[in-house]
This record gives sequence, C-alpha cells and structure tokens, in this order.
Amino acid sequence: RVELVRYDSKSRQFASYLGGISAEGLTFSKDGQWVAYTLVPEGTLWRSRLDGSERLQLTFPPQRASVPRWSPDGTRIAFQGAPPDRPDKIYVVSADGGRPQQVTSGDRNDHDASWSPDGNSLIFGGCSVFMDSPPGALTIDQIDLRTNKVVSLPGSHALQVPQWSPSGRYVSAMTADWQKLMLFDFTTKKWTELVISPVIWHCWSHDERYYYFMNPKSNTVERVRISDHKVEPVMS
Repeated sequence: RVELVRYDSKSRQFASYLGGISAEGLTFSKDGQWVAYTLVPEGTLWRSRLDGSERLQLTFPPQRASVPRWSPDGTRIAFQGAPPDRPDKIYVVSADGGRPQQVTSGDRNDHDASWSPDGNSLIFGGCSVFMDSPPGALTIDQIDLRTNKVVSLPGSHALQVPQWSPSGRYVSAMTADWQKLMLFDFTTKKWTELVISPVIWHCWSHDERYYYFMNPKSNTVERVRISDHKVEPVMS
C-alpha cells in the first residue's frame, strides 16, 4: 500500500490528499480541474475532480495501467498497460470512459507516453529494466495519432522516459543507466545534458522555466532551471 499526500510549499508539510488513498502516478489536467491516478495494488486507472468528486474508473482487470497523462484539451488520457504476460503498450482512453484504444504495437515494452501540445501526437520510450535488448537499442519514438505513423526522435538511442515540454520546444529524457537527464531542443535539433545525477519521477513546470525531479541518491525533490541548468533543492 502507498499513501497519496500533498506537499505545501509554504508550511513545508505533507498533508493527506484525496483521503490518503493507495494510489500512484498522479497527474493533473492542463486546466487544473481534474486528476487521474492508478490504484495500488489493483493497477486500475481512475479520474476525478480535485476534491475526489465525479470519480470514474477507466480501466478494469486483468489489464493493468500506469503512468497516466492527460491530453492538452482534457478529453483523453494516455497510459501504459497490458494484459497479463504481455508487453506494455501505450493506450488512449476517453476521460468520460469507454474502451481504451491501443495505439502502439510490436514486441518491445512501450512506456511513458507524453502528449504534443496540439494533442495530435504522443512520444514514448522503452524501459531498459524490462527489456532484453541492450540499452543502445532503446529509442524515443513519436506516433501521429491521426495516421499511426511512427518515427524516432533524432539522436535518441539509449534514451528513455521522455516528456514533452508545455510549449513543444523541448523533450526531456533519461539515459538508460538513469544517471543523466537530457534535453532535446527542436529549434537546434540537438541534445544537451540538463542534469548529471540519478533522476526519477520528473516533470515540467507549467511555465516551462523549471524541470522538477526526485533524486533517489539524496532522497530530495529538486528542480533545474532551463535557462542556465542551475539545480536547486525543493524539499527533502
């Protein structure tokens, strides 16, 4: 069991959130009105208002779901999931419920879907922990949901866990050994090192000025400023 909590930056205290339900992968809609998460240990996907009202179950056993991500317009949720003993794939489901649509195929495990700002595409990667192939075989791919065409992001070999920035200018990704956070700039078509540190559970700030992450080595939440790559602690 896990417990859902909220950190108050003013009081520097944790408080129970949504009744402290056993859930993970919490994600907020762009308008800040809705939240999605997966229950632990059931692995089912749910959405609700911020206060827990209008709660709706979106996936059902035996499929397991994780890492939900809201579409920019708040009408759909992408997630990774699979039936028992099958590779993880990327799915999209309506926020109002219905049958999830599988949007990726193949033999590898697909993970960590992230929406383009226009909602027409998803980027996703694999995870070396769950793959038999060497880390160099990993790539970050982009699928056009209108055509189902898949292309690889340039220079993304041995990278994983991508996240598109709110404006669409950047894509962040982790190295296969989890020791570096990289940044791809669509204007220059180049990757640069953003953070040299173990990084897990990371996400963009809404204004794209910062990138937040957890450092498992120091057990702290930190953020890096995109303009000069300066890292500063947020909480321990």
